[in-house]
Amino acid sequence: MSVLEFLNALAAVLAVTVALTLTSLDRPVAMLLGLTGSLTGSFLVWVSAPAAWDHSVVLPWAASVVGTVAVVAGWAAVRAYSGLFTAPDGSADDAARSH
Repeated sequence: MSVLEFLNALAAVLAVTVALTLTSLDRPVAMLLGLTGSLTGSFLVWVSAPAAWDHSVVLPWAASVVGTVAVVAGWAAVRAYSGLFTAPDGSADDAARSH
């Protein structure tokens, strides 16, 4: 990997992270998700297709975006279903019986 390829990949990670962070209401979480997703996406593409990585200017950018979208989707799914397996508190049943 040459210095220019490294700088291109680093620019992709930073640009995706900054774009997500600036458009989010919860900036620390957005920064964490942006960095995690873009680094993970870039790493997985670099490991799985090193020849394509070396010869493409756009691939690091696409990998950063796809990785970030995947991590944000996973984060949203975990947040949406976090209370799925908790036992009900019973207060709704008590209110219904009192009427």
